[in-house]
Amino acid sequence: MLRKVCPICGRETDVLIEGMCPDCYRATHRIIDTPDSVTVLRCRGCGAYFINGRWVRGIRSLERLVTSKVKVRGVVEGMEVRVFRDRAKIKVKGKASELMPNTYEEEYEVKLMFQSDLCPSCRAELMEKEEAIIQLRLIGGDLGDVKSKVMDIVRMTLAKGEDKGRIISVEDADGGFDIKVTSQRLARSIALSIHRELPSFMMETSKVIGYRGDRRVEKRSISIHVVGLSKGEVVNVNGAYYLVKSLHRDHVEFIRLNDGLQLNVKYGRLMQERISQVADYTIQCSGGRVTINVGGSQYILSGVNLICP
Repeated sequence: MLRKVCPICGRETDVLIEGMCPDCYRATHRIIDTPDSVTVLRCRGCGAYFINGRWVRGIRSLERLVTSKVKVRGVVEGMEVRVFRDRAKIKVKGKASELMPNTYEEEYEVKLMFQSDLCPSCRAELMEKEEAIIQLRLIGGDLGDVKSKVMDIVRMTLAKGEDKGRIISVEDADGGFDIKVTSQRLARSIALSIHRELPSFMMETSKVIGYRGDRRVEKRSISIHVVGLSKGEVVNVNGAYYLVKSLHRDHVEFIRLNDGLQLNVKYGRLMQERISQVADYTIQCSGGRVTINVGGSQYILSGVNLICP
C-alpha cells in the first residue's frame, strides 16, 4: 500500500485528513466546540436556575444547559458534563473526523457566570416575611369587644395607604392576640393608632435575626396592653374591690371600696397587678351617695358624681 507523508510533521501515514495525518489533525481540530463561559440566572433564595424561560431546580438542570451550548464538530460516542461550583467540566469520547482510525477522550472546561435574582416563589415568600409583630394583651374587659375595636383601627390605618406592607395574620394568644406584619414601619403606624385611640401602654423591642451584607436585619416586637376597663365598673385588683372612676391617656383612677381611697395607677404599673372582672354586683345612686353591693358586702361612697345620674 502506498504510504503518504504528512506535510506538517513529516511522518508517513496511511491516511491524510485535509492534508494532515490523524495526529496533526487531532492537534488542530476539536471534537466539540464549547463557549468560554455560560451566563445563567440563579435564585439567591432557593438556588433554582432560570433556564429556557422557566425556573428549575437541581444541578442536573445546569448540566443540561451547558450540554445545550456544545457544538459537535467531529464524531461523538459519549459525553459527560459535571458542574463544580463556578465551572463545568466536559469529558467527551469520539474523534475529530470519521476518517480517523481510533476514538479518544478530550476534556474541556467552561466558566459559569451567575447572575442573582429571586424566583417567583421566593419573591412571594419574601413579601410575606414577618418583619414585625404587634402583641395585643388585655387588661380587664371583654376580649371580643376590644379585638373588634382594634381591628377597626387596623382597617382604617391600612386604608390610608401611607405605609407599604400588609397584615400576614391575626392569631389568638394567651390573654389577647398577635398581629404579624410584613413592614416594621406599618406595624409601628398601626400600633401608634391603637395607642392613641384606646387606653393602653405600649413598649417596643428589636431583635437582630441576621445580616444582609453589612446591614443588620431586625425583627421588631411591639407590645400593647389595652385597658378594657369601663368607667363605673367594679373590678377585683389583688383581692380587693375597686370602682373604676375614670380612664385617662396614661392612667386609671380607682376608688377602693373598703375605705374610699382614690388611687391613680399608671397603665405600665397596672400590667403588673392581678385584675379580674366582677360578674355579680349592683350600684345605686341616691342623694349624692353611691351604694355598691358586691361579694356579700355593701359599700357606700360619697362625692362620686361621675357615675350618678
